This record gives sequence, structure tokens and C-alpha cells, in this order.
Amino acid sequence: MSFKNRFFLVSLLILLAVPFAIWVAPFTVSNGVRLWVWWKARHEGLIVSIDKIEAPFLRPVTIRGLQVKSAPDNAFLIDLTVTQVSLNLNLKRILLGMPARAIRDLSIQKLHGELRRRNRAGRAITQSGWTTLHRLLPQSLSIAHSDIRLEDGPTMILLRNGSLSASETEARRFSAAEVMIASPLFRQTFSQLRGATNWQDSRLTLGGLTLTRGLDLQSITADLSRLSNQRVGLEFDVDAFGGKIRGNISHQWRAQRSNWKIAGSAADISLAQTSEAVGFTDRVDGLLHACNFTYRGNLTEPASATASLWAELTRLTWRNRTAEAIMLGASLYNRQVQLQQLYIKQKANQLILSGEASAPSNSSDWLSPDFRGEISASISQLGEFAALFGANTGDFAGKISIEGTMNTRDRKLGGHLALDGASLTLFKTAIDTLSAKLNLKATELEIEQLNLKRKNDSLTAQGKIDMSHEHNYSGAISATVDNLDEYLSIFSGPDETNSKPTPANIQITIDSNKWDARGMIDLPNSSLLNFTANFPLRIGTDWNAFLVSPLNVTLDFPSIILANAPEFFHPEIFRDGILSGNISFSGTLQHPQITGDVQLLNGTVQNASLNLTEASSRVSFKGNRASLDFFNAAMKDVDLSLHGEVDFEDTNDLAIKITGATPIFDLTLRPIDCVGKIEIGTVTVTLAPVVAELEFRGRLFQSDWTIGLREQTSTQSFTIFDLNGIVREFPLCFSGLSTEEKTLLLGVPARPEARLETVRPKKRTKRH
Repeated sequence: MSFKNRFFLVSLLILLAVPFAIWVAPFTVSNGVRLWVWWKARHEGLIVSIDKIEAPFLRPVTIRGLQVKSAPDNAFLIDLTVTQVSLNLNLKRILLGMPARAIRDLSIQKLHGELRRRNRAGRAITQSGWTTLHRLLPQSLSIAHSDIRLEDGPTMILLRNGSLSASETEARRFSAAEVMIASPLFRQTFSQLRGATNWQDSRLTLGGLTLTRGLDLQSITADLSRLSNQRVGLEFDVDAFGGKIRGNISHQWRAQRSNWKIAGSAADISLAQTSEAVGFTDRVDGLLHACNFTYRGNLTEPASATASLWAELTRLTWRNRTAEAIMLGASLYNRQVQLQQLYIKQKANQLILSGEASAPSNSSDWLSPDFRGEISASISQLGEFAALFGANTGDFAGKISIEGTMNTRDRKLGGHLALDGASLTLFKTAIDTLSAKLNLKATELEIEQLNLKRKNDSLTAQGKIDMSHEHNYSGAISATVDNLDEYLSIFSGPDETNSKPTPANIQITIDSNKWDARGMIDLPNSSLLNFTANFPLRIGTDWNAFLVSPLNVTLDFPSIILANAPEFFHPEIFRDGILSGNISFSGTLQHPQITGDVQLLNGTVQNASLNLTEASSRVSFKGNRASLDFFNAAMKDVDLSLHGEVDFEDTNDLAIKITGATPIFDLTLRPIDCVGKIEIGTVTVTLAPVVAELEFRGRLFQSDWTIGLREQTSTQSFTIFDLNGIVREFPLCFSGLSTEEKTLLLGVPARPEARLETVRPKKRTKRH
């Protein structure tokens, strides 16, 4: 065949092939794209569905109704829906493997996506999958109307109505109606964001974003250039509240290892503007003058990471707490935490703490840290320094210095501390001098010396506390007090009426958690009050356990003049009278055994719930019962004489039954739901019900007491009846409630002279 014929035949074949290619290209490209997407998705454990693919010859490919979901065994839950995707493919790159991007332009319409971590041990995207994603990065990108939700445990990022356009040849725009970030430590929402974009060398940069007042994002760059190597990076530069914040974060998760590199710095951040922007209810003032932070390692294994932190706060003010400077420097390397310095300066107060510790290898070891350090403090204004940690300024004052070393290992303390103070106020109690020496040993804390002096009062103590599982402790305490009333006023308030001193001497010996205490109180113009007490008290004992612990107490007070005694009750009940007794207590607080007696003579009463003016009484204790031998009281026009018995076999069900030597009448006319006050008055008409017995019942250390009235007559309004008479029962509500309409009114016959006064006729005056 001649050359001319061959040329003609080839030309004819080309002319026939071109129309055929044009005709078959849409079908081939669309099905090729569908098949390639299905094959890649199946390899990565994804389920993809496509409604329609359009591939006109030499025009962008359009994919309509694209849905991507993850398989149940995947580590991430993926749910992606796109209304329309347009791809301008680089066929030369795809068919010939030339070094260029496979996609020239990518346009996405109405993107809705959700990505959530659900199973860390589940199936992850393979190395080939990340390489494919890297190759699909386009030269230019456009996303319109997107809603994206990202979740990782309690942290969530939500983007609503976002749009993004980026190109390698020109700057474009980014906008979002709302971006919300929520985590356990931070929650904030940013609205109506606008900024510029730049897309260069697989690095997407957003710039010029005003997040909120005082917080401007100058630039934030996402580095995807190493996505095929399973590594991404993030850089940001923020103008924040008068200062600067810069950061660089990179994450690599190749070969089942997660490695983070974090570096950040901050300078001259206003704490006042920060607290206002975050929404703190209490204003915080001051300046974060400098801060540098680095971290390298796995976030799930912080003990094996490398990190460093340096921060300096100046002119800190929060509520009534102030500090001129707080500096913190620490580093973590090779499982060792090095505390270079914790320095606090507040006017004339300074505290310096430094040391090092071994990072725990597992979470349970955080309870037994291995720390070695030194502490030094020179505090001239203790009240101001205590307020920095939340205490009330008025509760503390004076000067104190602390020097020492300390270490911990396997929950064992070691070291030595020395404290010296002068002109102190601790919990509103003045102390002239304080000195203490503490030795921290491997298994015990030894109080080598503790001396407190206040005026002529002194307290000395020494002892040992076992830091092992038993927590046994032993020691001795000796206290001498010139005026006990000054210390009781801490709990009951100052006593302005009693100026006579009440000396006391107390000696306590502790042996293996068992207390043996004895003491003497010299009450003014009274005989000595002597007491002894013996009881076990382990560290960590709660109130319920103490109720059933054995207790032995003796009290001997032959004669106490109540007018001169300290106010054991608040408000004061007895203005005058003589109290005497001898009591021996054994058993437990819940099931006590008491012997002895207590007697009150010529007591003058005020501020009581009963309207009594004078009272005398004697109570005799015999085992788990007591008898009220007599209770004689006087009111304005009435004399009251009572006797009764007390059953305290179980103090959780204590019963006090009282009967009267003379009739007692129930004069309460209106219905009441509780008794807030008991008044006793005179009765002239004896038609009211007669109260045969009063019964108080309740738990000794609780307020849920009741009062029961057993009456000898029946009334239709009462609902409980027995052979001995009617029983009415009310709860007691003495604690600060309005008692005007909650008064139980009882009546007794008036004194003879009072009755005579009421019936005696008045003298008539003569008319002139």
C-alpha cells in the first residue's frame, strides 16, 4: 500500500475516532468516576451513594446527591451529604501521571457533615486513604452553604452557614454565620465572621477575622502539605485583649502513634478585658505579662511527654485578693517534673517553693506522688496573704516565717519544717508567739515542738502521727488559760456582762488514738469544776461511729454560782442560781449509762421559751433512766410544781415524761401545726381539758422533737384515744420561726393571794 493510501486510511480512522470518543467520553468518565469512588470508599470502610454523575466532554464533572457514611466498625462516625459537587479534572495528570494536581477546581454546594469519634480501637483511615486525600487537594476551592459538626468526647466545634473560596492565584473570602466551640473548660460562640483566604502549597490561611471585642485573629493557617504522611499543622496569630498570642500546633498519627507538637506564647494580656469577654461575674484585674508553653508527645500519655511552662502575672486583683507578682516555672522531661520556681509576692509578703517530682506511670500513682522540694516564706501581713487563698482578712494577722524541706515517696512524707510567728491572729484569736518544729518521716509525722503563748495563757504539744494505713497517733497536750470565757466567745459571741476571769488547766495524754483528758475550771465565786474523760478517736471517725464508741466522763461541780459563770448557753438562760452535781458517764453516746445527780437552786430564768421567772430542780440519774425528783417554778401569778422521768436507753429515741403536782389545763383555743412557744398562765374556769402528762420525745442530737399531751377528757376534734385519756401530739419548732400563732397555752390555778386579789371588790369613792 502506497504512502498516500496509508495517510488517507489513518486520517479516516482519526476522523472516526474523534466523534466516537466525544460520544463515549461522558459515559466512560461518569462510570469511571463512580467506580473509582466506590472502590476507594470500600477500601476505607465507607459507604457512598451517588444520585447522578454528569461528565460532558471537556467540561467539569458534576456529581449530584452525594452521601458518605462510615461503617459500624470505623473509629469515626462520618455522615456527609452534598447536594452538588463540580470537579474540573486534570486528565493529563490522571492519565499520564504528570506532577500536577488532579483537580483544578472544586466547587461544593450545600454541604452538611458530621464527624464524631466513637471507638478509638475501631478501624481507621489507611495510609493509602490519606495519600488519596492529599492528591485530591484542588488548585482552587469553593464551598457554599456548609454546616459542619466535629465532636471528640466532650469537645465540640460547630460551624453554621459557612462559605469558603480559596485559590492559588488570588486572595478570596471566608464567612460564617456562627462558630461555636464547647469543651469542659471553654465555651464560646462567634457570630457573623468575615475574613480573607489564601491557598498556597497546600496551606490554607484565613486572616483578618474579628472574633469578639478585643479578640482579633490576624491569621490562622492549616498546613495540609504533609497529609499523605498523616501529619497536619496549625499556626495562629491573635491580638488578644491588649496583647499577643501566638501558637504552632502539629499532629502526626502515623503507625498507630499519636505525636503532638505544641508551642505557644502570650504577652501583655489584660486580665480585666479577658474576664469581661469570658463573662466572669467577679472582675479580675491584672496582666499576664509573659507566658511560654511547649509540649511534645502523646496527649493520652502526658507522663512520657516533654513539656515546659513559664508564666508571670503582675498586679493581680480578684475580689479582695491582690498580689504584685506571681511567677511559675516548670518543666517535664523523662518522667521528671521540675518545679523551677513558684514565687508569690504581695507587698511585704513573699513565698518561694521549688523542687522536683517523678511523673506517675499510671493514673493511680497520682495519689502517691514522689516530690522533693524546698519552701521559704516571709509573711509580714498574714491577713492579706491569707485573703489571697480565700480566707477572711479579719481572721488572720501578724508575722510568720516558714523554712524547710519536704519530700514524698510512696505516700510517705519526709523533711523538716520550722515555723515562727509573733503578734498573730489566727481565726480571730490573738496569739503573742508561735513556734513549731515538724519532722516529716517516712511513715510518721512528728510534732517535735509546738508552743503557743497569749498573755498568761500557754499551750504546748508534742506527738507523732502514723502516716501508714493504721493512722495511729500519740502525744501530749498541756494548756493553761487565765480566762476561759475569752475562748468560749469565739463560738457564742463576746460576753459584755461577765468580766470576771475563769481560769482553767487541761492536761491531755493520747496513746494509740485513745484520749485521756483531765482538767480543772475555776469558776468565779464557785467551787472548782473537775472533769475527766477517756475515749478513743481515730482519724477519719465520723459522727455515727463516734456515737457508738465507748466513752467515760466524770463531772464534779459542788457549787456553781450561775450569775458569775461563763455563758454556756446563747442567748443566756440563767441570770442567777446555784448549780451543783456529780455525774459519772459510761457506755456510748447512743446507749449511755449515767449515775449521779444535778440540782438547781433559786434559779432566775430569762430568754427561755417558757415564760418562767424562777426555777429550782433536781435530776437523779440511775443507769439508762433518770428521775425528775422535783421542778418548782414561778411565773407572774402562778406557781408550777412538776416531777417526771427520763428514758435515755437509746438517745435516738429519748423520752421525757412530766406530770404536775397540781392540775394543768389545756387552754389552746386555735388549732396549731407545731409548737414554737409554751406559755403558762392562770386559769379561773376549770372547764378546759386537764393535762395528765406531758411527753417530750426525740433524738438527742437532732431537732425533730415532739410534744405529746395526755388529757383526761374526750373531745370530738381529737383523733387518738386510749384508756388513759386523749393524746395530742405536735412537733416542736423553736428554731427562729414566728411563734405568735404557734403557742401552746397551758393553765394552772393562780396563787391564793393572786386569786384573792382578783375577787376582792374595789373600794368605792364617796361622792361629795
